Amino acid sequence: MSVKRNSSQTLMNLNANIETDLEKIERFGKIKEDENFEFRIFLKQQDPRRVDKIVHKLNREISEKIDCTSCGNCCTKLKPNVTDQDIEKLSACLKISPEKIRNDYTVSEGSEQMFKNLPCSFLKRKKCTVYDDRPDDCRSYPHLHKADFTSRLFQVIANYSVCPIVFNVFERLKHELRFK
Repeated sequence: MSVKRNSSQTLMNLNANIETDLEKIERFGKIKEDENFEFRIFLKQQDPRRVDKIVHKLNREISEKIDCTSCGNCCTKLKPNVTDQDIEKLSACLKISPEKIRNDYTVSEGSEQMFKNLPCSFLKRKKCTVYDDRPDDCRSYPHLHKADFTSRLFQVIANYSVCPIVFNVFERLKHELRFK
């Protein structure tokens, strides 16, 4: 007898494996785009404090099992916001002027300033060369430890196909909340 399984359960054994294959994660981001937007609608109807509590727990569990410094996918796909304080730290680290950092490495888009190159200019062989002085946006990524998860769902869905932590947290959140 054949049993049809929920696609999230088929995707991974929830009690065992954590998916870290970046090609699979990117592929599932496309395949599951509609489902993820349906889940976004579902999440908007949930108690945001309860969702935060579950997400924070899942983030701790999954983050312990994934070494971000051996991945670097976010540094190849995303442009972090860079503050004036970040520029000052980078300036001191690299021993070059803040103006040179702004001119050579950042671009302004509206009111935001961000790194202009992809992959990040400071990424070498999947390692951040300014890791101890990296911008706060990089340090905080993937932002799952923050409050108000349900107010940031468009960004979470965008990060789903980039970050193994986001991917695994989102899939397990579907299971925890018995989505579909």
